[in-house]
Amino acid sequence: MLNSRKLVRSLAITASIFLTFTTSCNAENNWTSAQEMFAEHRFSAGLVHLQKAAESGDRDARRTLGLMLLYGKSLYSTEVPTDRAQGLKWLRLAAIDGCETSRYMLSKL
Repeated sequence: MLNSRKLVRSLAITASIFLTFTTSCNAENNWTSAQEMFAEHRFSAGLVHLQKAAESGDRDARRTLGLMLLYGKSLYSTEVPTDRAQGLKWLRLAAIDGCETSRYMLSKL
């Protein structure tokens, strides 16, 4: 039988694995939904899902959100706001996560 300390540790590890898996699945679902909406030119709805995926830690979503906010309506659609500060924030987070494209883009700005 496990003593109470081992039981608590075991439960903590199990909960951590579950939360990591759940967050990963949610981020992936939001990223997929965002891509589908962008393909249908539904940018406002896609940005909502993209933001959720980025907030959940999805590196590709962070890079894409950063670029979309950085260039906004001039490159994407009038539905996409231009927000340089937020765009740079998300690009930096993606770069910290190891995204080479984000690092390159930041070096050119």
